[in-house]
Amino acid sequence: MNWIAHQVAKGRGLGLALLVMLAVALPGFFSLPPIDRDEVLFSQASKQMLASGDWVDIRFADAPRYKKPVGIYWMQATAAAVTGQADQIWSYRLISLLGALLAVGFTHATARLYLGREAAFLAAVALGASLMLGAEAHFAKTDAMLLATVATGQYVLARGARDKGLSWGLAMGFWATLAISTLIKGPIGPMVMALTLVGQCGVARSFAPLVRLRPLAGLPVFLALASPWFIAISYVSDGAFWNASLGVDMFEKMASAQEKHGAPPGSYLAAIWLTFWPAAMPLAASLAAIWAGRREAVVQFALLSLLPTWLIFEALPTKLVHYTLPTYPALALLVAYAVQSGALRRLWPMALAGLLPLGLLAALVWQAGLLGVSMPLTFWIGALAVTLSLGLILWAARRGAVPLAVALALGGMALNATIYPTLAGIDALWPSRPLAAMAANHPDCGFRVAGYAEPSLVFLTDARVQFEPQEQIMAALSAPGCQVIALPSPDAPAGGLQALGRVTGLDLGTGRRVDLSVWLKP
Repeated sequence: MNWIAHQVAKGRGLGLALLVMLAVALPGFFSLPPIDRDEVLFSQASKQMLASGDWVDIRFADAPRYKKPVGIYWMQATAAAVTGQADQIWSYRLISLLGALLAVGFTHATARLYLGREAAFLAAVALGASLMLGAEAHFAKTDAMLLATVATGQYVLARGARDKGLSWGLAMGFWATLAISTLIKGPIGPMVMALTLVGQCGVARSFAPLVRLRPLAGLPVFLALASPWFIAISYVSDGAFWNASLGVDMFEKMASAQEKHGAPPGSYLAAIWLTFWPAAMPLAASLAAIWAGRREAVVQFALLSLLPTWLIFEALPTKLVHYTLPTYPALALLVAYAVQSGALRRLWPMALAGLLPLGLLAALVWQAGLLGVSMPLTFWIGALAVTLSLGLILWAARRGAVPLAVALALGGMALNATIYPTLAGIDALWPSRPLAAMAANHPDCGFRVAGYAEPSLVFLTDARVQFEPQEQIMAALSAPGCQVIALPSPDAPAGGLQALGRVTGLDLGTGRRVDLSVWLKP
């Protein structure tokens, strides 16, 4: 502990926080199979973009994929090209890992504007060790890199407020970040930053925060970076991109609960005590200190970054647990402020929040039991480590920022090292893996599947699989050429087919059981 405190005092806290982020993200990073559905939809489209050389249009198999802009696909395809591992899902996940590291780095930088080195170290670790960012760092999706752009933009806004001015480079960097964020996930990142900026103008009772950003010069930078692709995709898709991304993906989510992801207002507030764990424990004990320090500059900035965005997401009928991730750096700042001010006096709220990850692990054991799977010894060792970390966090809460940061890091690492390698080792969760392996043994044959249509199978077979009704598959058997077929029936179909095996498990995309018989028509 003394060595870590010494390193932080020497200004090496950021490097230590980045190491914590890596230790949280890497367990299961390479071994976890492609996860249905969003991860594979992004990574497969990026894979096809790299293979086709078409960096404008976005396609999954033969269908257009226009729900999100192109930024994440460019990044993932580039990562796959640089690593030379386009067939490996981890190459696409590298962008999410990079986004998580950047988010931790800029959270540390923002905290240093207001707080001491130890508190900044705590803020960075609180974000990096969180359950939600650890999850997003494992998955090839948009959200970790979106968080990176938001954390970058918020740093510039905080820097302008503290210095009462910005250099030309920082101001133009803000508009470039805004453009990158727009290309990654449309209006979400700009909305978060704009709400913070509006709040700053309201508190200052002037437009000085906006003027510091040099909008007359910055807007052309934003348009020069963001608009070319939007113009190109409008032409290539004949306007279909806007209907899919705005009409279907965004406006329908605002109007009603899309894809059965509805929840009442307050759901994110209820979820944060698990998704922001382990820092949710000191957060639970920080609420009184945050209210008492509401006129402090760091608290005001954090609340401006947090509350408007949070309230909008709470009001929307469509809710997914990761939507509020852009507000997590603000939560980390609030925790760091409360600890630096010495306000963590009541430990019972922390103890209550500490019980939630145990419930998560218990739910994992229960689900595995339903699948007839027993947990490996490594899971139980990890569960014990998580349990012990609860006591360590309670012990460290009153001993300063560095001891608490170390305890949070150990808790986050223990939980992630327990969950993801365990999930990767439960074969019943990954039906696509054995199906793809059976098809790979017969590379010259067609591959048709009925009763199971998850994107992971498209990725693992390089878009070779065809999803068809059983009747259509049986009719196609009369055509010349060999076929590998998977059917939702244990009975041997007519025609003298050779049995290759049986695949059972759980379809993570739908939550339904999978039971497929696999046959070869020579």
